Order: sequence, then structure tokens, then C-alpha cells
Amino acid sequence: MPRIGWTFLAFASLSAMLFGAARGAEFEWTLEHARKQWEPMTKSVQNVGVPGCQWQVGVFWDGALLFGQTLLRGEAYRHPRLADEIALARLGDNMLHVSVGFGAQMRLLDRAGSNSPLIRKGLCEGRLPMPFVESRDGDLVWRETVFAHLLERKMEAGMEPRPDDVLVVQVKFTARNAGLSRRVGHLWLHFGDATKTRSASQQLPELAPALAHAYEAPFGMLEGKVRYAIPTPSRGQVRWHDGVPAPPGTIAPGKRVLEWEVPLAAGEQAELRLVLPYGLVEKEVAARAAALDYETLWQAVAKFWRSVVSGPCRIVTPDPWLNDYLAATAGQIAQQVGYRHKAKIWMLKTAPNWYEDYYLACAARALPSLDLRGLERYTRPVLQSMADFQSDDASGLMVNRAAKTAGIVGSEGYPRRPGYLCNFGPPGTAVPLGDPKQGWSANDSLMGHGLALHALAAHYRIARDGAWLGGGAGSKLQSILDACDWIAAQRKRTMREENGKKVPHWGLLPSASAHDWLSGNAIFNDAWCIYGMAEAVRMLWEIRHPRAEELAKELQDYRSCLSRSYAAARDGARRLPLDDGREIPFVPRMTNELDWARVDWTITGYGPLRAGGLGAFDPRNELVTQALAFLEAGRPSANDPQAREYFWRHYVETETHWPMDDVFLNRDDLPRFFELLFNNLAAAVHEDFRVGCEARNGVASCSPSDAERWRMIRNMFVREFGGYDGSEQSLWLMQALPRSWLKPGDRLSVEEMGTAFGGKIDLTVEVAGDGDSVAVDVEMKQLAVKPKEIRMRLRSGDGRPLASATVNGRTAAVRAGDLILLPATTDGAYRVVGGFR
Repeated sequence: MPRIGWTFLAFASLSAMLFGAARGAEFEWTLEHARKQWEPMTKSVQNVGVPGCQWQVGVFWDGALLFGQTLLRGEAYRHPRLADEIALARLGDNMLHVSVGFGAQMRLLDRAGSNSPLIRKGLCEGRLPMPFVESRDGDLVWRETVFAHLLERKMEAGMEPRPDDVLVVQVKFTARNAGLSRRVGHLWLHFGDATKTRSASQQLPELAPALAHAYEAPFGMLEGKVRYAIPTPSRGQVRWHDGVPAPPGTIAPGKRVLEWEVPLAAGEQAELRLVLPYGLVEKEVAARAAALDYETLWQAVAKFWRSVVSGPCRIVTPDPWLNDYLAATAGQIAQQVGYRHKAKIWMLKTAPNWYEDYYLACAARALPSLDLRGLERYTRPVLQSMADFQSDDASGLMVNRAAKTAGIVGSEGYPRRPGYLCNFGPPGTAVPLGDPKQGWSANDSLMGHGLALHALAAHYRIARDGAWLGGGAGSKLQSILDACDWIAAQRKRTMREENGKKVPHWGLLPSASAHDWLSGNAIFNDAWCIYGMAEAVRMLWEIRHPRAEELAKELQDYRSCLSRSYAAARDGARRLPLDDGREIPFVPRMTNELDWARVDWTITGYGPLRAGGLGAFDPRNELVTQALAFLEAGRPSANDPQAREYFWRHYVETETHWPMDDVFLNRDDLPRFFELLFNNLAAAVHEDFRVGCEARNGVASCSPSDAERWRMIRNMFVREFGGYDGSEQSLWLMQALPRSWLKPGDRLSVEEMGTAFGGKIDLTVEVAGDGDSVAVDVEMKQLAVKPKEIRMRLRSGDGRPLASATVNGRTAAVRAGDLILLPATTDGAYRVVGGFR
């Protein structure tokens, strides 16, 4: 990912600094507290699309629309493989930026994204990926509503895509006179060249150069085809302007601009429709799209999205906004599943109109969140492509793609060996070393390999579909085995000596490209591969596969090598001085990166913590504890030795879409977890469009980040834990419910929640009106594997400890930490009542 946002943050993360209270019952973070620490983001972008269709359209904070390929680092980036897809779909020049203005003279209300009070925006019904933007122009209120559909195909048909599918964006502008006297409304539409827009999360102050279009009512013509259609409105007139004065705040006049002028009496309203195919189409096609009944179409699309976001799995908290966000994430993610027809690849995209390459790590990390929600119809095609494109060529790992350090990575290398999961080049060919953009892989990465392995194994554990897993050549089971064997074979290359001593990275994977600009023996490369391998080993034990024991031993050796290598690196690393004169250890993120002053903290400065969160290290390993202490202490500033620099602020990192929740839950560190949870929600989610970002003030929409946050909150209610060595796991219910959700009369629930044990769990929490007790109804439904242990935490809303508990009317022992144990079973319904002192 590009380096966007902060590099260093001169803020400590301890709540005591803000509230004068130590960690503990005296203070616990809430979303309300967290929102006071952050300025709201102002440049929200909501994408609209259809699951299965590879194209999406961005709706900007001010109602502008972006149709495009990939806009990256301020310039149009024309991906050669994307050009193939555009040619196959016969889209023509599909790059389009529609600017929306108001007033007697064209005025852009908030082009720069300053959170203008004249604009209100959100999602229809609070959770459907059908955004609206409401703008105020004096007494006139303009509401723009946008959604996408496939021409003359049902929304469900998107998952059976055709090369000639026509994605259509329907826009309705409603003008309402909220004043007491007659007013004349003016809506202005400018059709610009999207290559001059700057990026998918910014707009240049000036209007983009106008497309060479002509308005031949009701069609906007470009290159002999239709680029847009405006059905004749029932009120007002649509006028063509060869030119208009530069909108206030800009210097360039507008060219080829349309105006809708409509008189409105007090209380009256009128509507105008704008119909936009994704590319150029014939008149006959545009006429069919424009002739569709808008209300009927809107109802059909809304019904489809309700079925995605509202079921079958639900999470309900006492916070209505959060409930809408949790529901909305399903739609945000599902509409980024798309099929590349020319390449025959299914992928889950990261941020449409910005990243059109395939970031496999982001996709693979997000997929289990859909599986747990019972939305396998969106994950299985993507998983199938991972298996289909499994390769023996990992040469891309040897390419450092950063412009400033481009070249070949120094390493033992990666010889051809079947099983690698992160090469999405042309089928059956390698991605040329000198030309990484010939394939779809944004960057070959060990993280992508490990996460794809995890996604494949996790899908089976959640769905328990033996027919899907299969066996033998060409099966998903064989893909999983090959991916594990690939790791084992490549590890052997580093089991060597130099000058009679083992190399520092003995038993780890060879040095490789790690992300956009980092390469080396990065701890998180191995941590992610261990994470994927552990899930695969668990799956093999559960299906009683004959190779389970063999691969479990390989995994255990791998984990031991990782721990030994980084303990040795820590012992040889420069220690960090504290302000009081003491020194603490520095645990590096790479075996040869031994000076904390030279570490680039963006993205990967927390490598050891990531390893603890993934179980590559035991979460309470001293390396994890020491890494956390280092990051919380900060390091002396290079510019001001009296100041310190911090990697995060309230545990919100530079790239906000990889939160560190796992390590805090694995360590059962609720104070830090709640600080991270609520600050991440406050800092990194656009409240209006309910979509998470990649980085504040960077990429405005990043659907995998929404999967991460949904999973984080799901784990507060239902979480599998333990078994870091690939052995059996336990189940923790209600591990981390914040006290702010447990006030008198509060009700919380999860319905039809999938688990890695198979089956489903229903759970309802009701707090008594006086707050002195809590009642929980939980049902385990057809788990395929019995958890090693089932524990439940019963927290009070005011900090009082758990004093007593009953399970189905029988007294249950209360353990330290407000815990009780439930029978370890695959099926059962329990009524649990807890009382507080």
C-alpha cells in the first residue's frame, strides 16, 4: 500500500494521560470518549456496485461521481490487464468525473472536503450501499440518491457475470423548497475527464477538463455513443451551456455544462434522473436503461441489499450507529467481489477506483468474516481462484517494488516448488521480474501466501463442507497441503551455516519482499505463514488426515525457530533509553534491523506484537511484552532529543485497517483492547457512509478494513482461542463486552453466528433494570467439533465483580476474572444468570 498519513505520532496511548486515571475499573474507554480525541474525517467516498461485477463507481462527499480505472498517487494509472478487461467489455472511454453544483451561478458546495454544514450524507436505511447526499442551497434542499445495478439482470445474477454485462448507475436528484415563498432551483452537472481528478479520495479545486460530449436530449453523446441519459423531467427544463463562469473558489470556467432549472412553490418538490452506464453504450441500450421504472428498480435493489446486510447473521449492541455499521460492512465487502473475465480471476478488491490490482493479503484476511456470516456464496469463487492460480513460481518475492530501492532482494531465493498462493500472473506463466505489472498481483508477498492458506482452511472449518474440500489432485485439500509443503521446503533453504555458525534467520523463510517498500527477514512474513499453517494443521487434525502429525511437528519447529531467532536479535539490538535513565530491550521486526533509530515504523514497526496476535509467538511470550513496552515508551525524536515519537495514537496505527486487536484479546488485556477498539472506530470509520478507510486522509474506502472491525466486534461476543500450535481450540463467550454496553436495561445479541467449530451460536444478553444481574441465553447449534473448553465472562456495567452465577438453575463456580465454565458440547441451550456484589 502507498505510504499515506502519519509516519510518527507524538502522542502517548495511555488513558491516564487524558483522564488522570490508571487502567482499571476507574476508567474504561467508550466510543463517545474516543470521538472526542479525533477530528472527524471529511472526505468520505462510498462505492456502489453489484457483487460479482468487477466495476464500481465512487460517490464523493459532495455528490460528485467517479467512474474510472485506477487512480494512484495523483495520476491515472492504466493497468495493462485492466485495459484488456475494458476492451473485452467494450466500455470505450469510461473515465468520467461528474461534478454537481447549485445556485443561479454554478457553485460547488464543498469541493475540497471540509465537512461543510451545508451537506448531510449517509446510507439509505442507515446500512444499504445506496448512498444519499443532501445539500442545502438557501431554502432549497437537494437530495441526491445513488445506486448501481446490472441492466436487465437481477442483482443476484452478478455472481454469474457475463463479459457484456452493463453496469448502470442510477442517480435521482430531488429538489424541495423548504422556504415560505417561491424559489427557482438550479442544478449544474459537469462531465469531466476522470484522469484529471487527482485520486479516488481527493478532488482538484478546478473542474476537470470537460469531456467532448454533446447533449442530444435525452442522451449525452461521446464518440458516437451514449455516455449518459437524462429522462425528461416532469418539472423544469434541462439546458445546455457551452461555458459558464468559474465556480466561486476556482479559476477555470466550466465547459459543456448542463443546468436543470426548476421553479418550486413553497413546500413543492421535483425530481431529475441521471442514468450513467459504466462506459459508452449504443443508443438502444441507453434507451432501455433510461426507460426503467425508477421506484420499482430502487425497491428491487434495496431488497437485495437488505438480504445481504441483515442476514442470516446479526450482531446487536445498545449503539444504533454501531449496529448499522456492523450490518453495512457485509454490503461494503460483498460489492467488491468481482470477476476479471479476460484473466479468469475472482478477486475481492481493496479500494475500487484506487487499487484495481490484487492485494491478496487484504482479500484473504477479509473472507472469513463473510464465511462466519453465512455468506459463502461470495467467498467461494474467490477461494477457488486462489487454488486455481496456485503456482510453483515465487520469483516475485525477490523483487523489491519500491522505486527508491527497486531491484533484486538478497536472499537464499525461492526455487520452483508447487504450492505458492500469491502469484496471479497470466495462467501458467511467471510474472516477469522486470515487469511486475504484467500480472494482477499488486505485490507477491509471504503475508499473502499465509493468509490465503488460512482463508482456505478456515472456510472448511466454518462451513464443514467435505464436498467443497474434496481430496486428491485439484482439490482444495491438496491446495492446502501443497501450501504447507511449500513453506516447509523453503524453510530448509535457511538451515545453513556461515563461518561455522547458524545464520540469524535459521529455519525461517528466506528474505523476501515484505510490502511496498520493505524487504528482508521480516518477522510478520513468518508470523502470517505460521498463522495460516496452524489453521491448516487444526483442520487436518479435525478431519483425521494422515499427515496431521507430520505437519504439526513442522509447525512446532517453525514456531521455535521464530522465537529463537528474534530472541537472539533482541539480545544483539541497541537498547532503548527512557527519560528516567533506564533502558529497555528493543525487539526488532527483522533479524538484521538492530537499531531502533533506523526503523521505519509505518505499517510494520509492531512485528513482534503481530506475531503474538497471530499465535506465532505465545501471546504472553516475553518478546511480545517487551515489544509492547517499547512501542508505548516511544523513541527519542531525531529532531528534538527532549521529545519522543510514537508509532500509534491510542493504538491506532498509520494504516488503520490492520488493527492489533488479536494480541490484546489473546492476552485478555481488556483496557488496551477497548482503547484500540473505540479509537479505531472513531478515527478510521466515516460516520456518514459507514465505511472504513485505509489511512486517515488517505484512501477513503477500504472494505477489508470493515471486515477487520466486524471480526473484532464479533470476537467480543464469540471467539475461538488457544491452539496456537495447531491443536484444538477453546470457545470464549462474551470475553470483552464493554461496561458501557451493560447498563441497566441494555440488551445485546448475536444471531446465527458461525464458528470455526462449525455450526452456529445464538446468544442474547439482558441486563436487569437495576443493573444488579445479567441474564444470558446461549444456544450451540450443531457444532461439528467440541471445543476444548467453553468459558463465559459476565461483566457488570458499573465495575462490580461477579458474585454468583447459575446455569440452567444450577449454581456455577465463579472463577477469577468474572468467569464461569459451560459444558464443552456441540449442542446445547443454556440460561445463565449472574449477580453482582
